[in-house]
Amino acid sequence: MNKNLISQISIHFDGPIAVDHSVQLRTLSKALDNIQNSIDRAYLDIKYGKIWKNATLKKEDYLPTDFVMRQTREGGFITDLIGGAGSEKIVQRIYRALLPAYEKAKNNAVIEHEKLVELAEKRIEGLRNGLQVPKDYKEIMDKPDALQTTAFGDRSIVKEFDQIASAIRARDGDGSVIEFDFYAEKALPTLIFDEKVARNFHGVVSTRTLGDPVKIPIKLRALDSGRGVSKAKALNIISDKEFNLHIYTDRGFSSLRKYLKKRNPPIFEIVACPILEYEAFDPLAGDMYFISVVS
Repeated sequence: MNKNLISQISIHFDGPIAVDHSVQLRTLSKALDNIQNSIDRAYLDIKYGKIWKNATLKKEDYLPTDFVMRQTREGGFITDLIGGAGSEKIVQRIYRALLPAYEKAKNNAVIEHEKLVELAEKRIEGLRNGLQVPKDYKEIMDKPDALQTTAFGDRSIVKEFDQIASAIRARDGDGSVIEFDFYAEKALPTLIFDEKVARNFHGVVSTRTLGDPVKIPIKLRALDSGRGVSKAKALNIISDKEFNLHIYTDRGFSSLRKYLKKRNPPIFEIVACPILEYEAFDPLAGDMYFISVVS
């Protein structure tokens, strides 16, 4: 390995996915796009100490997130992505996000997803019985949960690698493998995604649950009735950001209709639960699960 190397991410496609040391353009271009997205998200997380939904790079952020692709190598199909000064921190952040989910997937973690509807019913029961009291949303904004904030950065990175691993899941166990090698000041242990690990990894990173109920002032922007769970677009008055509101009952949907107005929509307060994905939630614009209108 080049002694002047600062950082490197290598992608190795092997098995039937890489016939004659070649790989489908669709598979490669998607993987490279996902890797760049993970680099961008890791950089923003490092720069700001946290990351948020729909965060984008500024003009000055492009240079430190530029990685160069070297000529591909044989041995299946291998491509190396080389970073410049300071990029070792980006690679370390990516690896730090990936490793816990990968270890769970490698150790045959079986994730049982409890339905959000069932979780919402438990939250309603707890509120009725006085076992839970909803917090004011301002508390979440003023003192965000540090673990959830870190987890949101992790999730924004691991979901990109989950998309790459989908190429293995789609091949019905034909023996294809994707390996990722990372170098950041030193070589880091290789992460190998065969079909079993790829499927387990998806189960780990796609886990969704509900946080504790909160009171949140909103303006309703749109209502969309659907089968099972309906959705609304709402403005979070505290963060001044738009978010998705999931509604699981017809009664809940009906209770919101009168607040949907094209002109001068009223501000009103609801009780809702943050939807945690991979234990993560963005307090600015994270999805919420509707419980009730505060009377």
